[in-house]
Amino acid sequence: MRKARIFNGVKEVVPILGWLPHYNTETALGDLIAGITVGLTLIPQSIAYAALAGLEPQYGLYSSLCGGFIYACFGTVKDLNIAPTALISLLTYSYIKDTSSPEVAIFLCFSAGLLQFLFGVFKLGFLVDFVSAPVVSGFTSAGAITIAASQVKSMLGLKFRAESFIEVVYHVFANITKAKLGDTALSLVCCVLLIGLREVRRWGLAPSVPNASRNKIAIWFISVGRNALIVITTSVCAYFLHSDVFTLTNTVPDGLPQFAPPFKLADVGEHVRQLYTGILVVALVAILSNMAIAKSFSSGKVLNASQEMSTLGLCNIVGSFFGSFPVNASFSRAALNHASGARTTFGGIYTGIMVILSLTFLTKYFIFIPKAALASVIFCAVIYMVEIEIVKNLWQTTRIELIPLAATFLWSLADSIERGILVGVVVDLLLIVWFISKPKIKDEIVVMDHISYLQLALVGSLTYISGESVREKTHRVVKKCHNVTVTDSGPNANNPEIKCLLIVFDCNKLQRVDYSATKALGALMADFVETNRNSKEKVEIVFLDLNEKLRIKMESIIGNTLNCVNKDNLHDVVQRYTNTSISPGFETTPC
Repeated sequence: MRKARIFNGVKEVVPILGWLPHYNTETALGDLIAGITVGLTLIPQSIAYAALAGLEPQYGLYSSLCGGFIYACFGTVKDLNIAPTALISLLTYSYIKDTSSPEVAIFLCFSAGLLQFLFGVFKLGFLVDFVSAPVVSGFTSAGAITIAASQVKSMLGLKFRAESFIEVVYHVFANITKAKLGDTALSLVCCVLLIGLREVRRWGLAPSVPNASRNKIAIWFISVGRNALIVITTSVCAYFLHSDVFTLTNTVPDGLPQFAPPFKLADVGEHVRQLYTGILVVALVAILSNMAIAKSFSSGKVLNASQEMSTLGLCNIVGSFFGSFPVNASFSRAALNHASGARTTFGGIYTGIMVILSLTFLTKYFIFIPKAALASVIFCAVIYMVEIEIVKNLWQTTRIELIPLAATFLWSLADSIERGILVGVVVDLLLIVWFISKPKIKDEIVVMDHISYLQLALVGSLTYISGESVREKTHRVVKKCHNVTVTDSGPNANNPEIKCLLIVFDCNKLQRVDYSATKALGALMADFVETNRNSKEKVEIVFLDLNEKLRIKMESIIGNTLNCVNKDNLHDVVQRYTNTSISPGFETTPC
């Protein structure tokens, strides 16, 4: 029994041990097809994303090497593939641009991975909950637009240095007369073909679809392999044409990366100084993206967030020993994996083998890849990352959430993504504080046996932020209701000069009241005691169904006994109130 418990615990940490003994030929075939399909997309993307990160092409393949193997053993979502992505590549560039040093990028990969691993081990995933979906959508869309704009430089064959979206747009127009005809024409053709082949997919069928014809499967493979098809075709053209027609990729060293420590101890301080907050930002953005994608492809199962964070961290830590820059999952690759019929995470191993083969046999041909073709691959991939649907949904449902989305989006475009995220989180927190400080208090005139009283419902928690708001609202409502409350019996019935109002605070759903809020309620009661002495407009407050612990706590803070009633004696209290003159502290039954 003890051994079984230990083995089950090990299987939770290393999920592959649970399903590998049952791995069969049919499952392997599904994973093989999915792994090859994803590899056809991943290899050209990785080369392009290395350029986006400001690194040589081989580093994109180095970064694609370990993720598939590590995630196959420790991952829990069969469709995820851990490798370079556009957003993380852009963030990497933003932190290493001053040095353009692979060593700094590799250290960023290791340190961000270590942070992600610790987040998983210590179950700190709740920290990402502070970043709402609108904020994630805002910086993702801004990042996509920034990335797309940054690729226009290579698509036109221009050379300039720019960081933010505004700077890129300015320099593109300032240098438009220097655009190279060959690169511009090639980019236009590539974009048309990439977008067209993407749309062709709807007429094809994945191999996993039962009874799919060979023609439809061929159409599907051509569509999903469009990146590789474009890169290979343009490379062949560049090989036979004069080298001056297109701007080509630099020479790429042959073979697999060497296994080496990701940093030297003497350089750690300098690397940390250069990266500063980049380690935390890259780690959190990668976790946010990974969690969102993992939840989308978890097939209705409960996601083990801690395991996913630790696995992502391991992918980055191990990858850094092979020259990787930071990596995470990609929604497009996960969707492709799913559509290709992936059965388990083992498909990542087949993809990793394809990366090894490309590093071993194909790197000498990478010099013929036109930069315009790689830029077109990135451009056509990221334009679909701009999230428009969420804007429509928020406009129709909760428009106020468009504020943090817009703040994040605009700030990320104008300045940087990391500051855009910070601005979005701050705006979100300010909205939360604003809502807490302005609690919705349902007020209504209740008529009981021809006797009316004002009822205010207190729900949830009253805190120091909202206490004074409750006090102010009560005064406003009382001012409006003085002429509404009328009694048809009692000594005041025939005396129009005396106006009486009974306020009943419904505390049935009140869970917590802090010290400051209790003081505010005490001040409210003191306000009406003073009013009752000097005015003919009389007001009395009672608390309906107040929790006993809250009553004791509030009375000890206020220093006075609260007038408490419950549903059983509320009618009697209302009757007694309307048939006696008002005086503070009239007899009530404790809650």
